[in-house]
Amino acid sequence: MLPPGVALGIIAFLLSLLPAGFFIWLLYLRRQDRSVKASMVTTAFALGLLLVVPAFALEDWSEQLWRYLSPETAHYFAGAILPLQGLSNILWPAIGTFLVVATVEEGLRYIVLRVWIQKSKRIDQVFDGALLGLAIGLGFATLENTIYFLNLFQSGSYDTLVFVFFLRFLISTLAHVSFSGLMGALVARGVFDVYRGARYFWPAFLIPWFVHGLYDLLLGINFSLYAVLVLVPGLVVFIMWTQRREFTIIHRQDGQILASALPSGSTEGAGVDGQSSESPNASRNKEAPWLRYSRYVRKRRDTIDGNES
Repeated sequence: MLPPGVALGIIAFLLSLLPAGFFIWLLYLRRQDRSVKASMVTTAFALGLLLVVPAFALEDWSEQLWRYLSPETAHYFAGAILPLQGLSNILWPAIGTFLVVATVEEGLRYIVLRVWIQKSKRIDQVFDGALLGLAIGLGFATLENTIYFLNLFQSGSYDTLVFVFFLRFLISTLAHVSFSGLMGALVARGVFDVYRGARYFWPAFLIPWFVHGLYDLLLGINFSLYAVLVLVPGLVVFIMWTQRREFTIIHRQDGQILASALPSGSTEGAGVDGQSSESPNASRNKEAPWLRYSRYVRKRRDTIDGNES
C-alpha cells in the first residue's frame, strides 16, 4: 500500500505526462521520417526534468532575498497576483521575473543545448536542434506541472483542478515548447554556421528570455489574455520552422561540420578542411525504420556486384 503522499505524487506526474506525451506524439512519434533516435529524445526529456531542480533551487534562494528587498515581490514569486497600485508593483516584479526566473530557466536550457549540440556527432540538422529543444522544454514543463498538481491535491483544491489542468496543458506547456524549440533551432544554426555563429547564439538566448519574462510578468499582474497573445508569434514561427526543408539539410558528417551544407539527396559535399566527403541518407528520414532495411539491401547488392566483377 503506497503512502498517500506518494500516491498523489504519482497521480500528479501522470497527469503532467499527458500534455507532454501529446506533443511528443504530435511532433515526433507519429512521424515516420524521424531525424533523431528515440533515445536522444528521451535523454532530452530527462534533462528537462533534471533542470527543474537547480532552477527551482535558485528561484527559492532569490525569493528569500526578495523578502528583504520587496515583500510584495516575494509574494509574487510565491504565486500571488499583484495589484497595480503603483509603478513599484510592476518594476520590482519585472526585475525579478527577467533577471531571476527567465534568466535562470532559459540560461540553464541554453547551456545544455549549446554544449550538447556543439559536442554531439549525431545532431546534423537544424531540425534536430529544434526537436531536442522541444523535448527539454516538455521535460521541464512536466515536472513543473507535477509540482502544481501535487500542491492542488495536498491543499484539497479539487474544484479548480480541471481549470488548472487545461491551463497548464494549453498555456504553460505551449510556452515551454515555443521557448525551447526556438532556442534549439537557433543554437543549431549557430553551431553549423562556423563563420557567423554569434548572430544566432545571441538571439537563441535573448528571444526566449524576453518572451518568457514578459509572459510570466503579464500572468503575475493578472493580464492573462495578453500573456497568451505573447506566446502566439513564437509558436507560429516554431511550427513554420518545423516545415522548412532547409532545416533538414545535413550540416555535419562523422562529427565534422561541413563547410557547404548538403541538400536532401546529395551524395557528397565539402568538409571544413575542403575535402569532399560522402553524406549519410539525407534529410530527416534517415532514422526511418524502412531505411534501415533499404541500406542493408543496398549494401548486400553492392557486395554481390563487387564479387561478380
